[in-house]
This record gives sequence, C-alpha cells and structure tokens, in this order.
Amino acid sequence: MHILGQRKALVGIRDLARHLDISIGTVSRALNDRADVNPLTRQRVREAAAKLGYSPNQSGRSLRRGKTDLVAMIVPSRSDDTLINTVFLSVLDGLKRRLGQDDLDLAIFLEGEKEERLATLRRVTERGLADALIVADTGGADPRVEYLTKLRRPFVTFGRTKAAARHAWVDPDFEGAIKGAVDRLAALGHRRIGLALPHVATNYVDLIEAGYRRAMRAHDLAIDEAWEVRRPAGERGGAEAAEALLAADPRPTAIILTDSMHAAALYRRLSEAGLRPGRDVSILALLPEARTQYLIPTLTSFQTDWTEIGRRLGEAVIAEIARTSDEQSAQATTDKATPKRLQFKMAVEFSAGESVARIDAAK
Repeated sequence: MHILGQRKALVGIRDLARHLDISIGTVSRALNDRADVNPLTRQRVREAAAKLGYSPNQSGRSLRRGKTDLVAMIVPSRSDDTLINTVFLSVLDGLKRRLGQDDLDLAIFLEGEKEERLATLRRVTERGLADALIVADTGGADPRVEYLTKLRRPFVTFGRTKAAARHAWVDPDFEGAIKGAVDRLAALGHRRIGLALPHVATNYVDLIEAGYRRAMRAHDLAIDEAWEVRRPAGERGGAEAAEALLAADPRPTAIILTDSMHAAALYRRLSEAGLRPGRDVSILALLPEARTQYLIPTLTSFQTDWTEIGRRLGEAVIAEIARTSDEQSAQATTDKATPKRLQFKMAVEFSAGESVARIDAAK
C-alpha cells in the first residue's frame, strides 16, 4: 500500500510487479502486448501502470527495441586543439541539424591525448551506447575503422583512410585544393613553392603531400626537401616551420600551408625578418579556420563548406544505419540488394586575399 500512497510519483517495472504480485517478466510482456499473456492479466497490468504512474526505464526500452536513437562521434582531444576549433563547430552544427530531422541525437566522446586509440571506441561500442558511430581525425591505417568493420557496426569516418573504398566517409577535396594552389602559384611565376604541414598521423596530410608532388611534377618544378617541412601543429610548430623555410637556400618564393597557427607564426616571423606576405613571400592556405581572416594582409586560401560537410556526415550515418538493417534482413532474403555506402568529397573554392602575388621571373 506504500506505492498507492505515492500515486503521483513515477514507479518502475519492479515496483509495478511487486504491487501486482506477479513476475517482472509477465509485467514486461503485458506492457509490450505479447500474445502469451492472458488478456485479463494484460488489462490488469495496464490499468495498474496508468494508476501508479509507471515510467519505463529508457535503458530497458532501448535494449528491447535494439535502438538508442543516438549517434556517437569519436574525436581526439589533444593539447594543440587542432580539431576542436571553429571548423569542427561548423561541422557539428550541420551534423546535429541533419540528425535532428530523423529524431536522432548526437553525443561527443573525446579520446584522451595519451589514451590508446581504441579505448574510447571500445567502451562506447561494447556498452551499446549508440546506434552508429562517426570517427574523426582518421589515419591512413586506422585501427578504429578495422575494429568497426569486423564488428559490422554502422559507422562513417570524417576523413578518408587508405581503405576508403570499403567504408562510408565524408571529406574535403584536399587533392583539388593542393592542385589548385600549385597551379595558381605557378601561373603567377613562382618556381620555388614550399609546403608546411603539421606533423600529425592523419591521412589528409599524406593526401596533400602526395598531391603537392604530383602538381609540382606536372609543372616541371623542382621538389627540394628544404622547401617541404613537417612540424608539430600549433604556434610553436609554426615558428619552427617558418625558421626552416626562411633558412633554405634558396628560400621558397611561395609557401602553402594548412595549419592556421602555422600561418600566424609565419606572418610574425616574416615581419621580424623585414619581409611582408604577398610582397616578399606569397602564402596560400588550404582550408584554414575562420580566425585567419584577421591576419593582415588578408590570407589567400582555398575554402570549403564545413556546415555542409556536417550535413553530409548526418546523411551518411543515417544511410549506414539503414544499410546495416537491410543487410541483416537480407540474410533471410538473398535476392534483396543493400544500398551502397555514401562516400562524398566536398568541393573547395578559391578565396582571394592579399598574401599571394605575381613574382618577377628573374627572382
């Protein structure tokens, strides 16, 4: 009778079973309209549930339905914060909006800087916390992708891997960006074009480096190891990259970079050396953060629509959830074809600035 005295309070399935003096299993089957429950018992359970203010446990409901209506995104958390920035926030905005259209929620799980790469992913996956996963900051050979592929879990990567043909992904067109950068600088008379990349184990850096070499060869331009540097992401790495490039003999007349803090450090180092971007050294950035817009002179760059990339990630993960469900049902219906994985490369566009200029052919 203690329960009856608190009718306004929400009760769980154990309280309901105790009040009715029947098993939890019977209560559960009755609430889910199972045919193996006596109709009178089913009616009695439902009336008591309404009377007592029964509230189903969400975890239990998720377990029974086999769904959580949650998508988990696994992202790195490093001291240089190379991913958690304005770019990432724009991606999240587009992703969250698209998932919301299908009544899905988004949860972010951070990988610790010194944490084993699979640890966070294993916890999320083995505890059944999400219906699907998005893996960010992908490496060429990414153990997280291999893990999810073996488990046949629905997932999408924000960024490609060397096994990109075998999984769903969304990524900017880094190859188009680096080719466009070299083409534009070569057309302006630059023959010594340098490249500064962050020293991180992500696949996009390798894509840019390979594209740079292809584009330089296409223009019959020399590739000098002194003009191609990799340094840690962030401001300190940018300072190191600037020192290395300016110390080269001969030094590059133009520099392509990707890290926004590298750009800021290079601007500062050029100023200290009495040089000006766009006059003495041309600088062109690939897909930089929005904060680089405050650099003076204005930074010339290639840009992409990060919010649209987020939306495409949402479409891809929704498609993967449906595809996995179709694969499971196709086990009984062999003639049913499952949809293809969504693989999308987002276009890039040139954004004019003042940090790139034509060079005298004699220099």
